[in-house]
Amino acid sequence: MAPTRERLLQTAGAFIDSVNEWTPESVVRHFSPNFTFRTAPAKVKMVPQSQAECVAFVGLIGRITRTFQLQLVSGEDPLVDEVSRKVVMHLKSHSETTVGLYQNEYIWVVTLSPDGSEVDDVLNFADSQYANEWVPKMVAAAKAVAQEAADS
Repeated sequence: MAPTRERLLQTAGAFIDSVNEWTPESVVRHFSPNFTFRTAPAKVKMVPQSQAECVAFVGLIGRITRTFQLQLVSGEDPLVDEVSRKVVMHLKSHSETTVGLYQNEYIWVVTLSPDGSEVDDVLNFADSQYANEWVPKMVAAAKAVAQEAADS
């Protein structure tokens, strides 16, 4: 039997809350063992990330971000497909970083496990032009901080 709409929304909401804690451990709290984070469209040329790669990315970017907050765009309710176990959310982010304010907008298609308790997959449609400008800048800053720490 497919999980209920309420169960899918509960897990998707808990997942967003764990991302907002913004630690490597919290971000993956609701991931299934075979989790994948994919970014679209294909022209963005982002390689899908596993659970371990998400942990590494948050660990790196966390060096330069004070917070990372995701929230539903006001007036946009999630769409839920109980049969395919998908929750579609229109989200926006806000993050204070050492290289400036990062704000972006996303559509996330979140696929949940057969019982609805874990996140199997996130298909991330982001404002790709904005992300392509910001993510390399943030990664470079985070790597510089990591190198400074290693040199100390």
